[in-house]
Amino acid sequence: MNTSLHVNYRFVLDFAQRNARNGVVLDYGCGAGQIVRAGLEEGLNIYGCETFYEGGHGSRSEAADLIGSRIFEMRDNVIPFPDSHFDCIVNNMVFEHVEDIDKALSEIRRVLKPGGRLLSLFPSSEVLREGHCGIPLAHKFSRSRFGYYWLLGFRCLGRGYFKKDKSRRQWAADFQHWLNSYCFYRSEADVMAAFARHNLKPVGIEKEYIRFRGLPLFTPWMLRRLGTMVLLSTLSPDGSQP
Repeated sequence: MNTSLHVNYRFVLDFAQRNARNGVVLDYGCGAGQIVRAGLEEGLNIYGCETFYEGGHGSRSEAADLIGSRIFEMRDNVIPFPDSHFDCIVNNMVFEHVEDIDKALSEIRRVLKPGGRLLSLFPSSEVLREGHCGIPLAHKFSRSRFGYYWLLGFRCLGRGYFKKDKSRRQWAADFQHWLNSYCFYRSEADVMAAFARHNLKPVGIEKEYIRFRGLPLFTPWMLRRLGTMVLLSTLSPDGSQP
């Protein structure tokens, strides 16, 4: 496997290879298609779908050569594939950007085969470190005026991602707007309830991720608070929740 890939991509691909080596895989919210490209190189029968929303990190131009053959655009949150089509569906840091989680999970449930597996990596609202901007608790304060000064203060200390050539004030204002426009953090309890409503009740497999990354001092609780939940849902052979 390409070791230059982000560790999350490697983990997702390893999961897909172990669970659907001879099946059909979907990367839900595939962005620019990095996982799809890497999966194809590894011999996976993998596809991607994406909304290409304005605030996303993956553009149509970056995925242009795969659009229409391996990557397909979603409209109105509809996955453009038939029912019971995929053996394995993966998503990496997607659900915190999905406003209508019930619609998304309904569609995922529709296209997942009975006996299929769903792997989801994304943070809950309990996460302490906002991973997109790299500032602790930024998502907690973003909808107040204080959120701007919180971001600005950490930026003045040299913290934060995607700085480019922006001034400190512009960076803080832009990130606050981005968080308020494109992030929809939910509590762990709300996440579990949403998945359960669609017969996709998950179990946490953070220990697998921790072992994959070689983080012996980490616990699942620490991973969820500092990074991400790692959730696995499996449908029974008759399509219901096992």
